[in-house]
Amino acid sequence: MSVGTGTSRLRAWAIVVVLALAGGLCNPPPASAATLRLRVLDFNACDQFGRGNAACDATPTQRASAIVASINSYAPTVVTLQEVCRSTVDMAVASLGPSWKAQFFSTYTTTDARCQSVDHTWGIAVLAKSAVLNNPQSFSLGVETSGEVRTLLCVDVAVGLAVRTCTTHLTSGSDANAAVQSNKAVDQVNPWTAASTVLVGGDFNLNVRACGNTDVSTGLRRWYSGRFGAAATRCYAGVGSMYEVDQYRVGGDGIYDETTLGSAKIDFIFGNRQHVNADFDGDATTSGLSDHDPLRGAVTAHD
Repeated sequence: MSVGTGTSRLRAWAIVVVLALAGGLCNPPPASAATLRLRVLDFNACDQFGRGNAACDATPTQRASAIVASINSYAPTVVTLQEVCRSTVDMAVASLGPSWKAQFFSTYTTTDARCQSVDHTWGIAVLAKSAVLNNPQSFSLGVETSGEVRTLLCVDVAVGLAVRTCTTHLTSGSDANAAVQSNKAVDQVNPWTAASTVLVGGDFNLNVRACGNTDVSTGLRRWYSGRFGAAATRCYAGVGSMYEVDQYRVGGDGIYDETTLGSAKIDFIFGNRQHVNADFDGDATTSGLSDHDPLRGAVTAHD
């Protein structure tokens, strides 16, 4: 082989290598999907100071301090609150520091001293350890005779993943009305479940442990993916796209649908199965400042 021929072949090979590398730079392999373990805390704070409920008779200042202590103890990324004064939310966020943001929605303006501030608005809130909260939206689900507007509040949070986070507090005293409101809420949430991670925490006032209650089935079955209710008995058939952090799953902790109000489980944290793995986990803790127990949940979310 002549030197000239060898040199030509080497040049040709070098050109092929350069083109291949250039193609790789122009068309890099797709990045692996982002996956993140998220902790979520849901709590009906029962901001009802002075209204005769001994379990809830703490000032907003005391309640805000307790909420902050609970957040610092569990280290959630997202918190959903119900029955809370705007002043309580403001105090909690101020104590948590600048890495936390909050979106509050007033469902009712009080005429009593429960909120103990110049701002008497009372309702629901989403807190997140997020630089910004975007695209807040509220959806009316029904109006009580008291004038309180049952509402689904949703906001986009940035916590390593873009997460659409919602909270709600449905009517108490009528399972049938709560079921109607619950279905209105799931109608709003369902269109988002395919595109991104969706978390919903709230007090639904539907006791998932009450097997055989048709209103519970009607109100919750469009949320749940798979069978649910009454611990491992799983007395209801879900047709929805959500996992609830405290529902039965293979490999779970063996304790499901823990009570959050007396003997009832009416507080929930949902995550959509399209973007949440089936390794969810939930645990109801205790509170000395509310008639509800806080619900802790952990999910593995992915984009």
